[in-house]
Order: sequence, then structure tokens, then C-alpha cells
Amino acid sequence: MSIDFPASPSNGTVHASGAMSWTFDGTKWVAGGAQAKYIIGCYVPGLLTASQYLLVHTFSKGITIPANFGAYLGHASQGRGGAAATGSVAIDVRKATAAAPGTFSSVGTISVAAAALLATFATTGGTAITFAAGDTIAVVAPATPDATFNNFNATLVGFET
Repeated sequence: MSIDFPASPSNGTVHASGAMSWTFDGTKWVAGGAQAKYIIGCYVPGLLTASQYLLVHTFSKGITIPANFGAYLGHASQGRGGAAATGSVAIDVRKATAAAPGTFSSVGTISVAAAALLATFATTGGTAITFAAGDTIAVVAPATPDATFNNFNATLVGFET
């Protein structure tokens, strides 16, 4: 039997043919459905302080965050503030492995433009970010925080691997 999968599917696209279904996981079609989603979030009230840790999360199992924090199974990473930024805000997303838990490297950015509330997301190199069980993600405020941007919140979406 030949399956006509859609050309250029987006992450989380479901395709059914007869009694079978497949889900596109961002790199390949997965028969019978997709990996379970993995969602984490944070809320930081008030103004950000210099290099403040806004989220620190150690993963209980392996997960992948899609390239540029793309959507998965209809869920999309989101971020915003409660008051518009005076200047642009670049929040760093970092990763530490279980083998080197005190050593973080930048893997992405959550950005809020001047006069904006809503964030845009980018992964380093535009590629997916993989985390093994025991790895840690940290979301860190800029070294020089914006004077008006406050009440930061974010939801990050990934899938179990």
C-alpha cells in the first residue's frame, strides 16, 4: 500500500489513511500517533533583575524542543510580559547536561521587541534542542534588564523522546 503523505508538513501534523494514522514529529512520520507532549511553564512577577533565573527545570525523561520552539501536536511555545518593554529584551535559554550540571550553554533566545508584550522564540542554529533525563534547562533574564518589562511568563513545548 502506498501512502501519500503531505509535502512540507508542519510539526504535529496528523495524516490518516484508512484505519491508520501518522503524526509528523518535525523530522519524520510516526505511525500510530506521536510521542507524548511535554510542557513546562514559568511566571515571574514584577520587574526582572540582572541575570535572574526565571526558570530552572531538570528533565525526568528525554525530551526534544522543536526547532525555533515550533509547535507540537497543536501546542506552541508562548511568552509575554505584563507591561511593554521600553527597549528590546533578550532572555537566554540555556542547557546543562546531567554529566556537567553546573555548566550551562546557550541553546536559544526568547525575545521581546521594544514597545511589545509578546515574545518570539529562536533556537541556536534554528535546530531542535534535545535533553536527556537529568539534563537541565534554565531561562535567564538579560544582564541589563529593561526598566518597564515585567510579569514575564512563558510556556515551553516539547515532546518525549
